[in-house]
Amino acid sequence: MLRNFFKLTFLLFLTTGLWSLSSTSHADWKETVGNLWEETKTKSVELTEKAEDMAKDLKDKFTPEDPVEIGIAYGTEKKDWLEWAVTEFGKTEHGKNIKITLIPMGSVEGAKAVLEQDKRIQVWSPASSLIQSLLVEPWQKEHNKDPILSDAPLVLTPMVIVMWEDRYEAFKAKYNEVSFKSIVSAATEKTGWTAIADKPDWGLFTFGYTKPTHSNSGLMALVLMAYDYAGLLRDVKPEHVMDEGFINWLKTAQEGLSSEEESTNKLMDSMLRHGPSQLNGVFVYENLALTSLKTAENRWGKLKIIYPTRSVWNDNPFFILDVPWSSEEQRQAAKIFQQFLLSVDAQKVARDKFLFRPASLELPITGEGSAFDALQDVVKTDVATIKRPSAEVLNQLIQLWKRNSE
Repeated sequence: MLRNFFKLTFLLFLTTGLWSLSSTSHADWKETVGNLWEETKTKSVELTEKAEDMAKDLKDKFTPEDPVEIGIAYGTEKKDWLEWAVTEFGKTEHGKNIKITLIPMGSVEGAKAVLEQDKRIQVWSPASSLIQSLLVEPWQKEHNKDPILSDAPLVLTPMVIVMWEDRYEAFKAKYNEVSFKSIVSAATEKTGWTAIADKPDWGLFTFGYTKPTHSNSGLMALVLMAYDYAGLLRDVKPEHVMDEGFINWLKTAQEGLSSEEESTNKLMDSMLRHGPSQLNGVFVYENLALTSLKTAENRWGKLKIIYPTRSVWNDNPFFILDVPWSSEEQRQAAKIFQQFLLSVDAQKVARDKFLFRPASLELPITGEGSAFDALQDVVKTDVATIKRPSAEVLNQLIQLWKRNSE
């Protein structure tokens, strides 16, 4: 495994942005990942060339009894994979000299922690680089420098809507499509499923997303609400968010939908634990939905995974921080662990055990024994994604949500 660890090479091509997409076609998967790598600060090939020298340097400075320590604040959607990786990395020659502490935090919460100079954190790994600006812009204003030294996507997964299959069929018959506009319409039906499908025994229509002030997926829900309301695939601007019609509609959405959970993992678990009587649908990461299919069917019935017309890629970036409390040795250690996570073996585990899409272009999503082979009737390979909104738009959405929640 260690040999593969330092032989990682990625194809880098094309120059258009990951978040850009024409309104008439979906982005090819390899094009999507290639574009993503083009946007990183430090190309993977450069990191690979330096990784072995950095590892040797650290080995000379530290012993297993006194290793260099790094803390990683991470989004919990990849908890199981990262815990596996830390254990396996510790078995390698270089891993014995590096102690890794995993710090579970909501993606938005992690940005706040770095801004507040939480000295436990040398690496920030949120669910999506979409929220990178929530850290970078305020840090640059205060410190006049970029707090991110290098970055790389680790694994990818899109946002999806998950509903119980029988609820989905009835919902689709009424509204023709599943979008946030139709979801809000269903949530505001006074008689719930009686009005939607003449099913009074189903009660009210219920739908959940996570708290946007803590979790990336909750903030993504607000972003897609803004895009859905404006009818756009790109360039949602502050004037769209501050439109009176949207503000009123967002307040209605918040009143009708549930946003109590701070973790996407917990939201998915709540749907599985309590069944359709509590949640008819949720907005979560694809990997969580896919790993929940068997559990759901054994407990309550089949789930339906819906890829909305407007979705978002979550690239789970690995942001190595350039902050006062992070030493050069800690940054080197972080780069070495990053290369381990991007090795072919670690990427295969992410794909085949935890159902993430690999960030490595050496690995296909399907074929070659991929766990996705058995899910080809469920998974949509190419996904229509929105353009990355500005930090101003993100902050305005958070402010509106907080005001409506008071």
